Amino acid sequence: MTYSHFLRIVLLVFLAYGCGQVEEKAKPNILWILAEDLSPDLGCFGQSLVKTPVLDKLASEGVRFTNVFTTAGICTPSRTALAVGMHQTSINAHHMRYPIEMRNALPEGVLPVNEIFRRNGYQSVNVKGGVGTGKTDWSFKSDHSAYDYNSWDQLDPAKPFFAVVNLRLTHRPFEKDEKNPINPDEVKVPPYYPDHPVAKQDWADYLESAQLMDGQVGEVLQVLEEKGWSENTIVYFFSDHGRPFTRGKSFLYDSGIEIPLIVKSPPSLRWHDFLPNGSMSDQLLSSLDIVATSLSMAGISKPAQLQGRVFLGDNAEDARDVIYATADRSGEVFFKSRAVRSKQFKYIRNYNNDFSVNEASTAYRRANHPIYHLLNILAERNELNEVQKQLLMPMPEEELYDIKSDPFEIKNLAGDPAFEKELQAMRDRLARWQSETNDYGMQADSEALASAFETYGKESFDKNEKKALELRSRVLQQIN
Repeated sequence: MTYSHFLRIVLLVFLAYGCGQVEEKAKPNILWILAEDLSPDLGCFGQSLVKTPVLDKLASEGVRFTNVFTTAGICTPSRTALAVGMHQTSINAHHMRYPIEMRNALPEGVLPVNEIFRRNGYQSVNVKGGVGTGKTDWSFKSDHSAYDYNSWDQLDPAKPFFAVVNLRLTHRPFEKDEKNPINPDEVKVPPYYPDHPVAKQDWADYLESAQLMDGQVGEVLQVLEEKGWSENTIVYFFSDHGRPFTRGKSFLYDSGIEIPLIVKSPPSLRWHDFLPNGSMSDQLLSSLDIVATSLSMAGISKPAQLQGRVFLGDNAEDARDVIYATADRSGEVFFKSRAVRSKQFKYIRNYNNDFSVNEASTAYRRANHPIYHLLNILAERNELNEVQKQLLMPMPEEELYDIKSDPFEIKNLAGDPAFEKELQAMRDRLARWQSETNDYGMQADSEALASAFETYGKESFDKNEKKALELRSRVLQQIN
């Protein structure tokens, strides 16, 4: 072997090793910034009253997705689905906060997403401290559910990470933005609420809380800058479900399940080609798709059991034509509802429907939601219009809405012969999906589980009733 030949071999070995190292370092970090109880009520999504400069800038550097929906309208079921990339009804974890001793183990072969990342060379961190709450709120048992770390400072900068930062703001109780107050007189509430100062003030408080949350997003992004991670981190900003209002949170109307989603890739990563600056997509997405796409961005093949679809990149799957969402027990309220939504139509099947939307308020809500009391008081005075009265009437067994012409989902078309074809098509889609995904919510709960939720309801009533009466009194004073 000649000396030059030897040097060539050494050089090739060095380059192969070096390329391997570069490839390893080039694995992008994946960051989820996860807000609570937030609909697309941000400046960059068209809410002109809200000042959200950080998120507006993030949107200008990435893509806004304007048709994104969670698998449930409340935190525990929605977060449970997000944790494993499967509908909560598929893993028997569909109620809002099972008693710890009654939580089921994940089905065989199903792993939390943080564990999937870990097994593929990633560190995982659920940040607790600063603005991060460390919240998980999952309804299953797993030996693999723990994150590696709970602090940015524990991360090894030489290895890629999957990070989650949970933000509390926009969850009740709302915090006031003293620097940028929102004039409640300028607020436009949805038409199913009374156009009343009580409702407008509550809505303004929510929007101010969103403004403060925007500042927290800025703090998270500043950490990336300070630690030198910005050029190798793909950022997802989204929410666990919709806004915390009557007919919003817990329910399957868009106000309960529609969320904002912004995804940004720095120009240094190839993913930037799929996420051009300041663009917008109306592709129909489920929150489960965030899981599948995040794994794909990390070069991880999608596990067979995942029910989300990859929506970006070379491995993008066929676009959805519908999304599915479910509502089951939430404290003392026993929802049993299912929804199918396309870009034009929303179908809701309420298997339990012997209560009204406003009655479907837990003791906690009655103690914290002024609009609950406003509706009841104005109804007693016969001061609600026909649309608002619907919130105090028993829910229909079936609901069908033309979202394009009726975005507030007010006119139920389920009994209209002109829409019988659309109604039957949605019925069929729901039945197939329930069969294919093994919808555990259709099975009867055990006596022990039902009793546990009943006990919780009684304890919650005792805990919150005094506060609920005080809130009703304050609303009465504002009305009078």
